[in-house]
This record gives sequence, structure tokens and C-alpha cells, in this order.
Amino acid sequence: MNNFLKKIIQFILKWLAKIYLWRTRPYVVIIAGTTSRHWIKEAIIKELKNKGLNSRGNRKNFNAEIGLPLSILNLPSGEGSFSSWLKIILQAIKLITNYQLPITNYLILEMAIDRPEDMNYLLSIVRPNIAILTTITMIYRENFEDLSEIALEYRKLVRALPKDGLLLLNFDDQRMRDLAKFASCRVLTCGLSDGADYQAKNIKKITAGQQFEIKGVPVKINRFGNHHVYAKIAAYAIRSEKI
Repeated sequence: MNNFLKKIIQFILKWLAKIYLWRTRPYVVIIAGTTSRHWIKEAIIKELKNKGLNSRGNRKNFNAEIGLPLSILNLPSGEGSFSSWLKIILQAIKLITNYQLPITNYLILEMAIDRPEDMNYLLSIVRPNIAILTTITMIYRENFEDLSEIALEYRKLVRALPKDGLLLLNFDDQRMRDLAKFASCRVLTCGLSDGADYQAKNIKKITAGQQFEIKGVPVKINRFGNHHVYAKIAAYAIRSEKI
């Protein structure tokens, strides 16, 4: 499929997603950063489902210009087939014109950027009620001059938050912590270091995973690795503070 057709599909999907959001008014949690997005998304969805709340997140790794609208609409990709994309667009039109449109109360969305100005486009599709920022690394070094340029993109997400929203920052990443000053809403931090609002303490490996404490509450997860600890802390904070 050539680039011209791709741009047309991207434009159509953007506006179909915006109409869906306008009709359903979901509470939107956006997770951005260069690491751990997937695990945080899954942990938050699990917490919400445990509370009996209707929620869903991105399909697969659908988190950029075309994938994000597909995730909002909960539709698959047409890959390289124009006929498949045409069917998907028709599905989307049928969905948003349905009188009894299926409602998702909470959308937990990963948002990925790999070049300057990506964030502007993604924010033209959907705006957050909550933003969670993980880490800033040079994973997309070919498109950015340095880490500060990447931080400028995440600053746009911070500034897009409403005054009654919430910004959750990774306390262990100094560049992410520095973004707090650009927020007009409440800001909280999570991490492994002393000083975080939500800190994982006394982390220990056990046979079935890891155990630790968050604000004195014992927590167990059945996975290994600090990225899973971060995911649990973030989900715990969101559940405790806002949802």
C-alpha cells in the first residue's frame, strides 16, 4: 500500500476515533515513555477489572498514528491490504453510528513516539485524564538529537492534562521528575527510591515471583523483574488516588 493511501486511511481513522470518543466520553489514562508501557497498562486494567470496572487497552502494539485510533475503536489492522482497510473503515462507521454504541468506561492507552512532533498528532486524537510517564531513553536515537529533545515531546502530554487530572511520574528518572513543573494538575511520583509518593520497599524474590510493600501494604506479584514492580506501583497508585 503506497504512502498516499496510508495517509488517507490515517486521516479517516483519526476522525472516526474522535467521533467515538465524543460519543462515549471514556475516562482516558495514557501511558508514555520509552519503557514498561505494556506492563503498566496490563497492571492497571487488571486492577480495574478486579473492581468490576469496564476497561480495555491497546490492541497488541497499536500505539502510534494508525494504531492508536484502531485501539480506541477496538478494531484490527488491515496490514498492507487496501480491501482489508476498507472493510475496517466500514466497520468503524457502523460502530460509531450504532444507536446502542458499546461503552467502555476506562480506556488505558499506550502512546508511543519515535520522532519530533509525534505527540502533537497523537494528542489531536485523544486527550488524557491521567498521564503516566515512565522513562526517557535514547531508544529512538536516530530521530532525536538527545534526551532533552525527547523530554520536550513528553512535556506536551503533561500540558495537555486538565486541572482536575493527575500526572504520575517515575521518581527514579530525573528527566521525568523535572516535567512536574509543567503540570497544572496534581502530580504524584512512584518508584523504588526514597522520596517517591508511592515507593516499593523491601523487595524480595519468592518462589512464585516477588513480594514488597507499598505504603506499608504487603504486595505479591507472580512475575520477576523491576519493570513488573514499577507496573504494580503505578497501578496501585492510580487505583488508590483516582479510580
